[in-house]
Amino acid sequence: MKKFLLAFLFYALSSNLTASANSYSIFGGTYDYDDDNTTNLFGLNYHISNNEIDLLNIFTINPVIGGFVTAKSASMFYGGFETNLGTDSIYLNLSSSAGIYSNGDGKDLGNALQFKSELNIFYRISQESRFGIGSHHISNAGLDSVNPGTNNYYLIYNRNF
Repeated sequence: MKKFLLAFLFYALSSNLTASANSYSIFGGTYDYDDDNTTNLFGLNYHISNNEIDLLNIFTINPVIGGFVTAKSASMFYGGFETNLGTDSIYLNLSSSAGIYSNGDGKDLGNALQFKSELNIFYRISQESRFGIGSHHISNAGLDSVNPGTNNYYLIYNRNF
């Protein structure tokens, strides 16, 4: 398993990544909706499409980078990979990222290294724009004895550029 992960990491890092992003997403919603630290969440993602990685001829993944801030000054900046499943009109967007988290005056998640799993559904409203709803879970994957995690949901506007 370690050899597979190292080979995948080497392939991903050696691909010809550029700073050209084909779309951005602006999102806003509720942070930690199922706990007593509930607050507002606002964020931005850049979706990089010109560096598709084909996984076993089953699906492709693309890099994504982004960040968010909450009304209680918690913030996270992250990078990872995403894939889209569906049609041009309506599709499911799945992503997984790792990033640096700062709790500010918000919820203590245990340490700075956090992982984000995300599920979004988009509907195309024009050739360049999509509207969606999404949810993500943030956790340190048990790397610290403090690991409460957060569950968040939001509305998303996505636009090509």
